[in-house]
Amino acid sequence: MRSFIDFIKNHAFFILGGACIFVVGVIYILGRGVEAEVVRDGDVIFHAGGATPVTCEADSAYIIIHIAGEVHNPGVFELHQGARVNDALLLAGGETKYADLTRVNLAAVLQDAAKIIIPTIGEDLPVAAHSQGGARSDGLININTATSAELQTLSGIGPVLAENIITFREAHGGFSYVGELIHVPRIGAATLERLRPLVTVE
Repeated sequence: MRSFIDFIKNHAFFILGGACIFVVGVIYILGRGVEAEVVRDGDVIFHAGGATPVTCEADSAYIIIHIAGEVHNPGVFELHQGARVNDALLLAGGETKYADLTRVNLAAVLQDAAKIIIPTIGEDLPVAAHSQGGARSDGLININTATSAELQTLSGIGPVLAENIITFREAHGGFSYVGELIHVPRIGAATLERLRPLVTVE
């Protein structure tokens, strides 16, 4: 018995060290069994360690548009919200040599479910056939139908002025002529003159 006690005393350091390593190992193994590391793979989030996959919510920051006419690859495309007509044109393979881009507002902001028709040179299309919202193919913005996003494509028009224009037209049944913009709060004579060649009333 005494020799055993002497052995313990002489090797206490190694015995304690071994015990510590054993305890740490057990904790590590148990910890791995309950670890829940999140790994994103497409639209599904997987939890490691046997947990059930959780499907992510659909991303709402996309819109679907239809582009046709003088483009190389007409069809339906998905774009990020806030995309412009020019982005849709690029997805469709660009314009053909017969396209009349002078009648298309490439900077117009696209809306979900919009249909864009790139006209042929000399073709007389009705405005409704190749416009969306207040953005016309001739580059003019119809201030009676334009969305806030479309109004903000105009020089000097931010979110506040766009909202002021929409509020004014709703309160007065629309604009009768472009000059009525002068009555919109925060639109002065200089801003009106800058907007005149860019907008229209229908």
